[in-house]
Amino acid sequence: MILDNDLIQKINFFEKMTRAKVKDVFRFDILWIVVNFGELGKAVGKKGAHIKKFSELTKERAKIIEFNKEPTMFLRNLVMPLKMERIEVNGEKIEMEADRKTKGLLMAKNQKNLKDYQRVFSKYFNYELIVKNG
Repeated sequence: MILDNDLIQKINFFEKMTRAKVKDVFRFDILWIVVNFGELGKAVGKKGAHIKKFSELTKERAKIIEFNKEPTMFLRNLVMPLKMERIEVNGEKIEMEADRKTKGLLMAKNQKNLKDYQRVFSKYFNYELIVKNG
């Protein structure tokens, strides 16, 4: 991701407001902010206060993702609030099992969401994400 001046200002503002360290930022239809392990609570704030205030002041919706060095745990954090029935590493692939409704939300039209998840996930781990019916 190329950081423009606007994005750098938003990252600095987010870190100053939340006291959480930003590991990475991705801009899709909303801003995806990856924070260091253990800093999700600081980033979100009590009852979501920090993220709500950040969104109001920057006029940009944001999703906060907690980094984890374990690929399956990071993947769970990445797709949250969606719940996977099973996540399993299979060679160079990670297979996710989900019910039909969740699979639809994971994939979205033309697999847009899955491509976004894969883009973020691939920054840290070298696996292909596969979604299966549970």
